[in-house]
Amino acid sequence: MLNMSILDSSTPPLKPAELFVLAALHAAPLHGYGLVQEVALLSEGRIRIRPGNLYRVLDRMLERGFIETAGQPDARRTLYRITPLGRKAALAEAKLLAGVIAELLAT
Repeated sequence: MLNMSILDSSTPPLKPAELFVLAALHAAPLHGYGLVQEVALLSEGRIRIRPGNLYRVLDRMLERGFIETAGQPDARRTLYRITPLGRKAALAEAKLLAGVIAELLAT
């Protein structure tokens, strides 16, 4: 795992589940179950977030300002959406990973 921050030296790097949550929210807001499904789909089943763990991930991302709630379509579901900071973090992480992958593929 890369031990560096994608934003600044005081910001911990994104965990894989966090990156995939940001990728899932890139197109549109989703509720918890939709996030679990979309993360599994985007990661080709490599990242499966259990519902109990999902809310810990979401709480951490809310606290860091990467996502926000987008209202409640009904009393049982909360929608989450990516924030501008979350988009910046996802893009920075993608660029970092693209550079690492390009280097690996070049050898």
